[in-house]
Amino acid sequence: MGSASDARPSRRALIAGAAAGALVGGFKSASAEEAQKAAPSAQKTFVFAHGSWHGGWCWARVTDKLRAQGHRYFAPSYTGMGDRAHLLSKDITIDTFINDIIGVINAEELSDVILVAHSFGGVPALGVADRIPEKLKHVVYLDCIILENGQPAFSIYPPKEAEKRVAAAEAANGGLAVPVPKKLTPVWGFAEGTPDYDWVLRRLTPHPLRSYQTPLVLRNPIGNHLPRTYVSCNAPENPVINSSRKIVRGLPGWNVVDFAGPHESMITHADRFTDIILSV
Repeated sequence: MGSASDARPSRRALIAGAAAGALVGGFKSASAEEAQKAAPSAQKTFVFAHGSWHGGWCWARVTDKLRAQGHRYFAPSYTGMGDRAHLLSKDITIDTFINDIIGVINAEELSDVILVAHSFGGVPALGVADRIPEKLKHVVYLDCIILENGQPAFSIYPPKEAEKRVAAAEAANGGLAVPVPKKLTPVWGFAEGTPDYDWVLRRLTPHPLRSYQTPLVLRNPIGNHLPRTYVSCNAPENPVINSSRKIVRGLPGWNVVDFAGPHESMITHADRFTDIILSV
């Protein structure tokens, strides 16, 4: 993804690795050079979980790099968001998003998955790790919300931020979904008026309100004993994530990486972030 005007692959496309010789979903075949970059034994499988207002599209810079190196990836949008915004309904809860990701993993018969989550996406990722740990190899949480059993996402958001989102949803659509922000917050790392700022803002879709309000049910400890890495963005820090950082740093078993980038580093610092997820 070079700029906002570049052609983008479909957000629901399920991409087979270049080492297999072609890309699924109707895209052009991988070049011989790409296919030779990674032997089958080196091929990794990634599944991505996006954050608030986003869709699978937000991982394009990372997945472009993975594809070029012969890895497989799946970057779904949650029900009611991104390319699936037409499915928005009052029945969407946090379990819907968890099941969206589990559905991809099961339908594609994936194993040894590296699950990569961003921001709010940490909540469904925790649910996936709790329910199907046998399918996962590692979980990477990029500046993610982290919850304990029985907590809804809004329970650890700053109260004023949670109240603001509820009020915006009530005013916009009777509480169905939190509308897209009129401006991007500076902690996301985009300068207003730049191509990236405009590209991200126009791609955002309303976020189902109940997914913030329904509790996350965990049957096992947070992370479910899986290998896991928390990438904490600190240039600048996003205050919405502060309580989650404290939770992670206070628990055993977490590899914490301090990352010199903003909250949307999968877009602004795709090269360095891709290196991290390939190293786990």
